[in-house]
Amino acid sequence: MPQKWSLGLALLAGSLVLSLGAQSIRSQPSAARVNFSGRYLAALSDADFLASTYADGRLPEPNPQVSDRLSLIRLPLDGSQRATAQVRASNSVTAAPFSLAVAADGRTAFVVEALGPMPVGATRRDQLPPGRQLVAVDLSNPQSPTVRDRIAIGPQPETVDVHPNGNWLVVTTQTEGREITLVPVQDGKFGQPQTFSLRQLGIEPDARYFQNGRAASYAAWHPSGRYLAVTLNYRDEVIFLELQGDEAGGKLQLRRWGEAVRVGKDPFSGQFTPDGRFFITTNWGRNFGAQITTLAQRLPTEPGTLSVIRVAELGASAAQARHRVVATATSDLNPEGIAISPDGSLVVTVNMRGSAFPENSARFTRQSSLSLLKLDRDSGQLTKVGDYPFEGILPENATFDASGNSLAVAVYDYFTPQPEGGVEIWRVVRQPSLALERTGVIIDVGRGVHQVVLVR
Repeated sequence: MPQKWSLGLALLAGSLVLSLGAQSIRSQPSAARVNFSGRYLAALSDADFLASTYADGRLPEPNPQVSDRLSLIRLPLDGSQRATAQVRASNSVTAAPFSLAVAADGRTAFVVEALGPMPVGATRRDQLPPGRQLVAVDLSNPQSPTVRDRIAIGPQPETVDVHPNGNWLVVTTQTEGREITLVPVQDGKFGQPQTFSLRQLGIEPDARYFQNGRAASYAAWHPSGRYLAVTLNYRDEVIFLELQGDEAGGKLQLRRWGEAVRVGKDPFSGQFTPDGRFFITTNWGRNFGAQITTLAQRLPTEPGTLSVIRVAELGASAAQARHRVVATATSDLNPEGIAISPDGSLVVTVNMRGSAFPENSARFTRQSSLSLLKLDRDSGQLTKVGDYPFEGILPENATFDASGNSLAVAVYDYFTPQPEGGVEIWRVVRQPSLALERTGVIIDVGRGVHQVVLVR
C-alpha cells in the first residue's frame, strides 16, 4: 500500500465497521447513534494525490476504480442504513480546503480543480497538469447527483465561494492578471465570467507569488453579499472588496473597501462569523523563501495563529471603512481549515501537525489535532480551550452541524488499511466543561477527502 506511511494492520482500538452499501461507518459500540443535524454532508476527495506525495513527489498507482469525487452523506446519522451517492468531480488537495461550495438552497454544488486529472503514465507530481475547470453539480436529487454544467476558469483555479443569493461565484486562481473571477450562475448554468487582477485592485504582485504558489489564496463572500474578503497569504494581509453593479445579471465591478489589514504570517484561509461582524484567518506560518526545496524547509516548527478582524460598518465608504485586528490566538502546528459554529461562539482549526512527513523524519507525528477556541461575539476576543489530538493523516477541513453541538472533520488518510480517508464525527461537550470529544464514527468516503460541507 504505497499511499500509506505506515503499513500497520491494527484497526482503531475498540472499533467496528458497519457496511452501508456505498459507504461504511467505523464506530465504537458506544457511538451507535450520533446526533448530527442537517440535511446532508458533501465531501470532496482527491484520488490523484497521496498524502506522501508532498514529501516524495510520487503519485499513486493508476486505478480505474478510483477517481476524484464528490460524496453525499444523508443525515441524520442514526445508525440505520442510509444512502450515499458519489459523482466524479476533478479537484486537488493542493489548494486551500475550499475547492467546494454549495448553494444555500442545497440544490447545486460547485467544484474547482487546481490541478487536472492524472495523465496516463504519470508517476510524479510535476506531471499533473494545471486545472482549468469549474463544475456545477445538480444536487436536487441527493441520491443521484449529476454534472449540470462546466466552464474553463484559470488556469489553476484554487477556491470557490457562492454568493448568499446563489447567483454569483467568486473563484481565486493562480494566474497572474486573473487572480479573482466572478462567475454568474442561474439554475446551475454558468454565464460569462468576469476577471479582476490584484493590480487593478491596487495590489502590486511580486513575481515570487506565481513562482511558488498563490497570490490570492482564498476569497469569501460577506453574509450580506455586498463585500468580499480576500486572503493574500504571501503578503500576510487581508483585503476587503465591495461589489458594485447589477447583481441581477449585469456587469459587476469590484473596488477596494478600506485599507489592507496586516494579520499573522501566511493567512491561508478564513471565514466570516455568521453575523458578518468579524473575519477570522488561520495563519499557517509557512516559509515562502525563494530557496525552499523540501517539505521540512517549508512547514513551520511553531504553532500557527488566528487573527480576528473587526469588519467596518456596513455601508461605510471606501475612504471611511476601518477594518482592524482586535484579537490573536495560538492554535496548533500547521493549521489549515477553520470552522465557526452557527451561533458564532466557537472556532475550530484543523491542524495537520507533522502527519505530512514520512515516518523516518524527525518531525513525523502520527497524531494531528483540532484546536477549540471560544469567541466573544461582542469584542471578538478569542480564548483557547485546548488542543485535541487524534490519529490521522493530513486533516484539512471541518464543519459544525446545524446545532453547533457536533463537528465533521475531513481526514485525508489513515495509518490503517481501511478506511483510506473519511469524515469523522466529533461532539462538542458542554458539561462539566467545554471540550471536543471524538465519537469514533468515521464515514468512509475513500482516499483523499480534504473538504466537508454541511447542507442544512
